[in-house]
Amino acid sequence: MTATAPNIPAAELAGRHRERIERATTLLGRIAAPGGSASDKTAILGTLNDLGLELATSGAECGLLSEVHPDAAVRAAAEEIVREVTRFATELQQHRGLYEVLGGLDERSLDDLERRLVFLQRRDMKRSGVGLGEQERQRVRDLRQELVAIGQAFARNIRDDVGSIEIDPADLAGLPEDYAKAHPVGVGGKVRITTDYPDYIPFMSYAKSGAARQALMLVSNTRAVPVNLEVLDRMLARRHELARILGYPTYADYATEDKMIETAKSAHEFIERAYDATIQAGAAEVKRLQAMKRREGPPGAEELCDHEVTYLTERVKAEELAFDARAVRPYFEYGRVKEAILELSGELFGLGFTKVDEQLWHPSVETYDVAVDGAHAGRISLDMFPRDGKFKHAACFGYRPGVGGKQLPHYVLVCNFPDPSAQSGPALMEHREVVTFFHEFGHLVHSIVRGQVPWVRLGQVAEWDFVEAPSQFLEEWIFDYGVLRRFAKHVETGEPITEELVQRLRAARDFGRGVFVQRQLFLAAISLEYHDRDPQDLDTTKLLFELAERYSPSKVDPASRFQASFGHLEGYTAAYYTYMYSKVLAADLGTAFTNGLMDLEQARRYRDLVLAPGGTKPAAMLVKDFLGRPFSFDAFRDWLAPKPGE
Repeated sequence: MTATAPNIPAAELAGRHRERIERATTLLGRIAAPGGSASDKTAILGTLNDLGLELATSGAECGLLSEVHPDAAVRAAAEEIVREVTRFATELQQHRGLYEVLGGLDERSLDDLERRLVFLQRRDMKRSGVGLGEQERQRVRDLRQELVAIGQAFARNIRDDVGSIEIDPADLAGLPEDYAKAHPVGVGGKVRITTDYPDYIPFMSYAKSGAARQALMLVSNTRAVPVNLEVLDRMLARRHELARILGYPTYADYATEDKMIETAKSAHEFIERAYDATIQAGAAEVKRLQAMKRREGPPGAEELCDHEVTYLTERVKAEELAFDARAVRPYFEYGRVKEAILELSGELFGLGFTKVDEQLWHPSVETYDVAVDGAHAGRISLDMFPRDGKFKHAACFGYRPGVGGKQLPHYVLVCNFPDPSAQSGPALMEHREVVTFFHEFGHLVHSIVRGQVPWVRLGQVAEWDFVEAPSQFLEEWIFDYGVLRRFAKHVETGEPITEELVQRLRAARDFGRGVFVQRQLFLAAISLEYHDRDPQDLDTTKLLFELAERYSPSKVDPASRFQASFGHLEGYTAAYYTYMYSKVLAADLGTAFTNGLMDLEQARRYRDLVLAPGGTKPAAMLVKDFLGRPFSFDAFRDWLAPKPGE
């Protein structure tokens, strides 16, 4: 098994990468060069697998380090390596000799996994232009190289731009006491609030000052402006050119072809279908938010604005549903939440976590060995707190892909939660941050348990629009009293959370669901529409506001340019609809837990039938294996339906 690399200088990182590329080059020669030694399916596919492992390991490690390493030189070196891996991978996918070798394998000699492996590999190669002329293949290679650099610049500009506002101490009114203590008055008698999540999320939820909330949201929604508006234009232009060369009308058609959704037309239809399911609940929720706005005053426009939605939602929950989110914060101290997630994942999925002393890229990173049913199965790391130059959202990154019999997986959770070392008191989390923690940890669980798939290509998630389903499914556990009572104890009194408070939490959770989904579908429409047209004369800001008129439940600030910091446009491209599509799947998966969420038999079935197979089967088949039927839209529609009293 390959050991995890220590924290190393940029030159050593580059040196190790060069060794991997050299090994990959040698392996490719064995498969496809005239007179190559690979003469049977075992040698061909085995050698291709070893080659894929070299590239996947290099790409994962450097993709992660480019987002989290505190040394700018290492981040820059890692970005360069990712570009080099992309170049090699594109040349590999266009290698006609390899394509012909794979096409020449006798299908009768292949088992089911080998047959799927060959099918997917050849499909990937077609989508990379293996059948094009040399001039066109070269242009595809150039475009993919350029797109990697553009995407890195887009992400870097977001990562490096932390905005802030200076407010009067009086504008902290409404914020929890621990938040106010963590934001003392500074030079000039002002208090600084940043766009980093631990600052931003509570402020937008509780600050009574609408003007301060509006100012902070505008700073957040104009990050990386104007540079990323120009970068985005180049990104869309190059993606469209790439799609046209490869034979697709638009990049959206290209991006959806290998997903569960299959076509851009189907993605549009899904967004409309999902939006229709929100209309009744969304309208009722907006009406209640507007009524709360009138009561809060001062008198003025009734129109619901973006910077008001979260605050007014919390006010409705507090006044009408008897639930104040600030009341549950003392039950969610970061360290206790972390231990609870490890314990729950262990019980549900048969995992064991043993903390190990391993020096990685930052002293705050914690690492654990993971066992599945008692057998060592890989490693996870938690990089959980904000710092300069670090990825600003929450995500699960690969560090080392797992391949059965060759290499154990190592995956990393990267978040931006309150840092205990930076607090004057306990690091308390918003409940929504706890939900995020559970969600992202679901990706870790998925990554570890599928780490025994023997083929690199099949160890990936089956289709990308399925990728969020397992994590969204796991979110449900953090609203369950049987789960919460285990660890949610008041940070001062030690008293466990009461069932009555959890019942109010669950009731409050249902309010705002329609508005939330409409917002997500607005973002999905932006992602899809930006990529489903010739971008030559596209004004991304104009289109954003046109889509806001159609989908957004609240008014977007006319000065906003949030597409410049919409990081998913780089990673998810046209497929941000994935979040809601996966939610449809997650809601349906939940219907199998008829005996409650702590049904360990069902949890293990879910682990073995949905998570562990990775990409060895199409995602729709994984869901069917678990549910005993094809997936349905019904549970999602029921989830969105207005609840009694709305």
